[in-house]
Amino acid sequence: MKNHVYQNGRLIQTNKKFSALKQKQKEWITNELRDRYVKMIKYPNVKLRPNKRDQILDEVYDLIMKKEIWIPYDEVEKHYYSKISSFVRIHRKQFENQIEDGSAQTE
Repeated sequence: MKNHVYQNGRLIQTNKKFSALKQKQKEWITNELRDRYVKMIKYPNVKLRPNKRDQILDEVYDLIMKKEIWIPYDEVEKHYYSKISSFVRIHRKQFENQIEDGSAQTE
């Protein structure tokens, strides 16, 4: 029980990993992070500044706490930072597709 604490009448595992979450929870967290990150990007190949990245992380972690999903902040942070390059890549592909669709419609 060294890795457990009682919080609000519930026994919580303090060393829980992101991989221990249910698939639906992992997908929800990743989608929230991606949606918010992509909305903040103004240029397709540029990563956000640290203060904006942290703001997104804090907002999503607040949502996680409201949904009563217990996961340590540092696990969400580690997952988020590992996914940022894929978020930028996805945004760049969407941006290129929009440009191609726009040029195809004008012809």
